[in-house]
Amino acid sequence: MTPDVNLLVAAMRLDHPHHALAFNHLQEQLKLASQRPNQASIMLFGVVVAGFIRIVTNRRIFQLPSSLQQAIDFVETLLISPGVVFQGAGSDWSNFKDLSLKSDFKSDSATDVWIAACSLQWGQILHTFDRDFKKILPAEHLYLVSR
Repeated sequence: MTPDVNLLVAAMRLDHPHHALAFNHLQEQLKLASQRPNQASIMLFGVVVAGFIRIVTNRRIFQLPSSLQQAIDFVETLLISPGVVFQGAGSDWSNFKDLSLKSDFKSDSATDVWIAACSLQWGQILHTFDRDFKKILPAEHLYLVSR
């Protein structure tokens, strides 16, 4: 499984309307991952981590944004958990291009298409609140967290 930006933001930010749901979902996934510590059960994509940090530290999004250190500590806590790995490399150009052409691509969904292409390339199931991924990913590669 790989979490989307919105799931990580909601899990970290106590003031997010879906904090409890996201936090509990992430905790369940971490528990499952700890049962298979020799396998990469949770994969954090570099593009997702960068987007997460960009959002939680942004003063235009949050009246009291998280500090950079708080955001980094959150990611570090995930990365020291058994079964969690960081995947800095993303999709390759051909995967991104092909998925862009097949999906209902809009310019503001470029990052989502990149995340989806990474998920497919690494055989991951993307966990997200964002229903727009239904236009991009096959159902077997998408887990929509219920609100």
